[in-house]
Amino acid sequence: MYIGLKNIQALFSEFPNYLTFSDTIHCLTGWEKLNNASPPYISHLLYVCEYTESISHFPFIEDMHILCTVNPGTDMNAIADQFSDSVSLLLVETADSSIVFTELQKYFNMQCGNGFYGQTLLDFLAFDTSLQNAIDYSFRVFGNPIFVFDANYNLIAATWDEIEKRGISEALVLNKRFSEDEFKMANRANHLHEKVKKSEIPIKAYNEILGYEQLYCSINTQKDLGHIVVSAAIRPFGPEHEEMLLTLKKYVNEQLKKDSFIRTSRGFNYEYFLRDLLDEKIATDRSLMTRMNYVECEFSGNMYCMVIETARSAGAVNVYRIRNMLESHLPNTKTLIYNGQIIAILSISDKQLIPKEYIQSASLLCIENGLFAGLSNCFQSIMKVKEYYNQALRAIELGICHTTEPALFVYEDYFLEHINSLFRQKESPAVFCHPKMKFLLDYDKLHHSELAYTLYMYLTHERNLASTSDAMHMHRTSLVYRFKKIYSLIGDDFDDYKTRLYMILSYEMNK
Repeated sequence: MYIGLKNIQALFSEFPNYLTFSDTIHCLTGWEKLNNASPPYISHLLYVCEYTESISHFPFIEDMHILCTVNPGTDMNAIADQFSDSVSLLLVETADSSIVFTELQKYFNMQCGNGFYGQTLLDFLAFDTSLQNAIDYSFRVFGNPIFVFDANYNLIAATWDEIEKRGISEALVLNKRFSEDEFKMANRANHLHEKVKKSEIPIKAYNEILGYEQLYCSINTQKDLGHIVVSAAIRPFGPEHEEMLLTLKKYVNEQLKKDSFIRTSRGFNYEYFLRDLLDEKIATDRSLMTRMNYVECEFSGNMYCMVIETARSAGAVNVYRIRNMLESHLPNTKTLIYNGQIIAILSISDKQLIPKEYIQSASLLCIENGLFAGLSNCFQSIMKVKEYYNQALRAIELGICHTTEPALFVYEDYFLEHINSLFRQKESPAVFCHPKMKFLLDYDKLHHSELAYTLYMYLTHERNLASTSDAMHMHRTSLVYRFKKIYSLIGDDFDDYKTRLYMILSYEMNK
């Protein structure tokens, strides 16, 4: 941030002052008392002194910056004539020079901190770090909760981790939107929010409902992009907070522009085509062959469809952040926002299926960000994406029957349950059930035993008694005793693979 003598003059605008010359080339990096300074003098420091008659004999250098305090009632024009024309001179009239020293120290401390903060936000912008990460970092600067809302009053970023960690009760939002109380606050006090939308500087107001002050700032007064709210829930506001909020406002504005540009440029090539495929609006006639050639080059190899349900996922407040995160963490991934969901097409080499490490990485991403996602089976033609999109949705539906925690639900783990649900729509599972398995199930119900489950575990563990014993946490002797009972009831003919498959499916459908 550039600091010139005109900025220092504005700092002391309440005092009578006189500026002879302002060098706009050299940025002031700090200040020092002139009587304590030792040569060589430099042009990037502001030298501060009290006026005495001997000051005119001081060996000033060219482009030196001087702030000189003078007593009230002094002829500042006459004093200015005693300095060289090559010196940038600011005269400030005050009876107490210590006030000037104190204000200068505060000012440079604040500007230094704001400069480092601005540099960090610039790094976030340059290195594709999300808005949420920048807001989390900003908590260290403000020491208070920060909320960023879009034009529709939806929350797109907030310091939720710090709020929860410190046990702060923050009623600013409800279900990731402005609360009714906050709407009342915004519309009260002479239409506060309308003032915020038009003001280039932050507006401070006391929130009676929360019991502390808040700073409100529009992201962009020319376009209604939303606004930022900082709550003084932890520590009171200082003058530096307004300066820092102006810096944050500029960053958020640029980040939203960047996100908008990425969405526009990313969507040009394939998004509309994928939407048409999902909406079943495309018929592959000759007019589409050129377009098809392009799409087949973009989507090749073994593909998987991953769907994130944003309505169910608490961590998907900002869908564009999640989208960027998916593409940066999962190689060769293209994403699409469709019906409020985030769809990711994962592309793997045509010589292999999706590696376990890839699924583990995607699963960890979902757990850490509170996402409910489904992953389809493998497919090779992008024209079939609608089928596998539905398959990923089915994986979520089946997965949440087992757990309510965010996770990546892989269809491969739930395909039997899907088959079962489809079968049940037209037939009773009892009709399908293998006679021997049906006999064991009925026997278990009558005698409160687990013979059907024991046989199922035996067959699914490749008829290996040791593996079955370990999986069931049973002693081998007890397991052998159970099988003697099973053999006595239905025999021991399990050599035919079709019979084994039939009995496994029968248990799956009737358990």
